[in-house]
Parts: sequence; C-alpha cells; structure tokens
Amino acid sequence: MPAMRVIVIGLGEVGRNVALTLSAERHQVTIVDTDEARVEAAQRELDALVLCGNGASPRFLREIGAAEADLLCAVTQSDEVNIIAALAGRQLGAANTVARVRDEDWYEDGASEARDVLGIDYLIQPERATAENIAQAVLLPGAVEVTHFADGRLSVAETLLTERSPLVGRALAERRLPRENAIVGIIRGDRAVAADPEHRPKVGDHVLVAAAREDIAASVAAIAGRTTEVRDAVVLGGGRVGRALARRLEEVPRMRVTVLERDADVARVAAEKLPRAAVLHEEGVSKDALLAQGVDRVGAFAACTGDDRTNLLAAMHAGQLGAGLTLAVVSREEFTPLVDALGVGAAFSSRVVTAEAILRAVRGSNVASLHLVAGGGEILEVTVDPGCRAEGRRARDAGSLARTNVAAIIREGRVLLADPEDVVRGGDRLLLFNQRRGVADISGAFHA
Repeated sequence: MPAMRVIVIGLGEVGRNVALTLSAERHQVTIVDTDEARVEAAQRELDALVLCGNGASPRFLREIGAAEADLLCAVTQSDEVNIIAALAGRQLGAANTVARVRDEDWYEDGASEARDVLGIDYLIQPERATAENIAQAVLLPGAVEVTHFADGRLSVAETLLTERSPLVGRALAERRLPRENAIVGIIRGDRAVAADPEHRPKVGDHVLVAAAREDIAASVAAIAGRTTEVRDAVVLGGGRVGRALARRLEEVPRMRVTVLERDADVARVAAEKLPRAAVLHEEGVSKDALLAQGVDRVGAFAACTGDDRTNLLAAMHAGQLGAGLTLAVVSREEFTPLVDALGVGAAFSSRVVTAEAILRAVRGSNVASLHLVAGGGEILEVTVDPGCRAEGRRARDAGSLARTNVAAIIREGRVLLADPEDVVRGGDRLLLFNQRRGVADISGAFHA
C-alpha cells in the first residue's frame, strides 16, 4: 500500500489514536492542535509531525500542505471547527476529507447535510454509531458484537465462549452447526488469529462467525449454546450514546427500557426525548443502587456514561448481580484490558468507530466497509475490480496476494461462504479477515 499524506486536526483521544494507527502503517502523518501542552507531549510520543496551530484556518492549512494531502481528518471536540477544517481542506485540494460531527441536526431524517451540501467525503457521528453497535449486540442473543456487511446481507458476530458452548475443547474441523456459516477468527487474550481447522477453542475465547444475515442468529445460538432473548434493558447514562441506544431499543416491540442518569438536567432532556423508556434520576453505579432497579433480573445492562471508570465499575457490578449481558463504553485504550479481567461482556468505543471510518478511506476506494477487531485484527469488505491481479484466482491464492483470509464472497446478491477452491471473479465483493491491521495489500491485489 503506497504511503499517504494525512493531516489530522485535533489531538484528543480520537486524534491521537488515528495518528498512532496511520503512522504505524508508515503513512506521512501531520497532526495539529491549538493546545501547546498537548502538542509538546505528543511531539515526544508520536511518530508524526505534530504542530501547534488552528486547523480551521485556510492559511495555516495551506502552509502545512493541505493542497497535497491525500486525506484530511478533522476530529476535534467542536463540530463547527471540524466542518470548517474539512471544507477548507476540500477547497484547498485535499483528495479526501473526514469530519466528526456530533450534532444530531446534521443527520435529521437520515440526511447528511455536511456531505451532500458542503462536499465533505466522510461524515462521522461516533456516538450514534457506537449506540447502534451496542444495540446490535443486545438484539442478537449470544453475541457480544455484531457487524453487518454487503448492504446488510452478510453479518459477522463475535461470541464469547462459556462452558455451555459445544465448540469448547473440540477442533473446529469437527464442529456441527445447523446452518451455513464460517468461523473467521478467534480472539484469545490480547491476540486475534485467523481460524484454523485444528484450533480447539477454550472457555473465554471470542469467536468470530460469518453468515448470511438471516442465518446469523441460528449460527450464534449453536456456537454459544443456550441463549435467551433480551426483553428488558437498563442503560446507565442519558447522554449522547445512552440516549441514542435507548431510542434504538425503544423501537423493538415489547422491549422494556430503563435509563439511569445521575444529572437531573440530563435526565430531564432524556425523558423528553424518550417517550417509551423509563428515565430515572439515579446514580446507578453501586450494587445497592443497581439492585434497587432490578438489574439482577435484567436481560442486558449497558453502561454509557462519559467516564470509563464508572462504566467498567457499573458493568462489573451488574454482572456480579446477575444481569444477562453486560456492556460498557470504554473510550481510553489503556482501560481495554480491564474488560475481560472485570468480567464485562464487551466494550465499545467511539474512538474505534472513528478510526474504522478513517481507515476505510485510507485502505482505498474499493474498500466498502471495515471493522477493527480486538487483538489487532480487522475485517474488510472489498470489491474485486475486473482485470485486477486476484481475478481468476482461487480464493486461497487471491487472499494470499493481500496477506488476508477470504471468508465469504458476495456474488450477484448471494452470500457464498468461501471455499478455498472458489474462483474469484471481477465484480465480486469479498469479506476478508486480516489478523494484523494495515498489512493487507488491498490496492495491489483487488484494484485494477
């Protein structure tokens, strides 16, 4: 993959993570922030050009080479700064622009004013996307995370193995699942690996299974063992993520949703915007407070406050009390290893959602979607260009060109779980699993 020139505006948690990821892939990264202390600290820690300046200033952007940038990413805390920076970068000649925009008014009725009217290439609302990811996990029994590909026709679910799973202790080659599916990878501890027929999963492993969307529930149930449909959920936090999650769950028939929010003003706003949910002005962190709200009997508990420590502690307490599925929003990367240690089912991060959107732009125009997997892996959906190097090769050989594993082929609207002997055709859409981020030569293999 040829090195790209990338400008990142904003040195917060998201900006730092984007800069770290892209510089690790040997892209030329320039990162900008107005905070001198942040800039000085980042200059010592990041393998990137770190500058102090106003990323929304056209003159400053011109001086740092925005006209020659392959990608400009604006990810500050201010929607206005991000939109102005992306718009200025576009006018100066940046090839692609990304802006993080949180204000829900930009997404009313599914419209994207910033993209359609202003010409920004990628618009990211990380809180909304994070809430949707959590909702997908709640709504698919047995899964702790679900991602959809190929316009929703193909799904990949991450399932935590317990003693109930029939896969535990058996080689994958011996598995017997009721519907067509493919085990794509296994996450064990802090490492993701591609699935091998001789792998013997253990209790505590996270298994990634791919199947057509209509088959994913049966596949997850067969892997997880006994599963229970969630009919009631408690959401801790009535802010952007918690409110978006509760709104999504409200749409599900017969789902009972309770929101706990410690700030009275935030709780009042949430109550006004959530007509079907019960919104309570409540701390919701201690075991006693959670027990008083019936968390010991709830199907799912999701901690979505703006504080990682609060989320992890509350989710741990909910799990110890007996909540069926416990989920937590964890923004800071250093807290991620605590998720398994504390017995929390899964963690979700707005930082990761933003990084996925930006990496999709970096990987190339024929990468339709991308999902980052815990343990360093990634799953990509790639379109095969007619005349590319991979066309006419067997799936195993096509994958080796990009140092990936081909998990599925979407051809003429049909999902084909890949056989190593399947021949790749121009126009196919491939689901690829890459156990190390950034090493896939997507453009070299699948782009003509």
